[in-house]
Amino acid sequence: MAKAIPLEKAYFTETIPPNGGFIISAFFDTSSTYTIYEITAYSNLKDIYQASDGISFRTDGNRTHMLVEPPTYPQKSLEPTNRDAGKSIPYRFYELETFTCRKHEKVMIPKEPTMLHSYFTIQKAAGDSFAFLFYLSEDVYLAIKKFIADSLYNDCNIDKRDAIEASKTLLTTIKKFSIWKG
Repeated sequence: MAKAIPLEKAYFTETIPPNGGFIISAFFDTSSTYTIYEITAYSNLKDIYQASDGISFRTDGNRTHMLVEPPTYPQKSLEPTNRDAGKSIPYRFYELETFTCRKHEKVMIPKEPTMLHSYFTIQKAAGDSFAFLFYLSEDVYLAIKKFIADSLYNDCNIDKRDAIEASKTLLTTIKKFSIWKG
């Protein structure tokens, strides 16, 4: 059965597995439902340490994002990669699968993941934001899909059917992660 715990708790209890795992972070805007999800996978952890802005991993990894944009977002025509700090993801519109939900929110999901070389940092969760570590297991993909759908529905107020559809599409990108392939 899949297991997930807050990343910071895993760090301080020294239970971050060296063989790999998934980290799901979400950063919620305080004045709207604008949200950035960041999904990172790693394997063969060489070192881990606390940095001023989060927890740094010395290893290779894969990453993808999901952006939830409310219908009233004033800069919706601006490429996601060119938006202000805290509102950007490293993709252009043509690299994203974009859903317009029933309540007119947009959910943007990259078609392909990115590769992280040598090291990466998971930013500290502040306010309502979070970072969870998912341990590798046979049903980890199912757990991630359910977790994302529930978060979209409960945290971003996305319609349940749209949340399920977005989580399926995100899982398609996650399954393209190459970190465990020889």
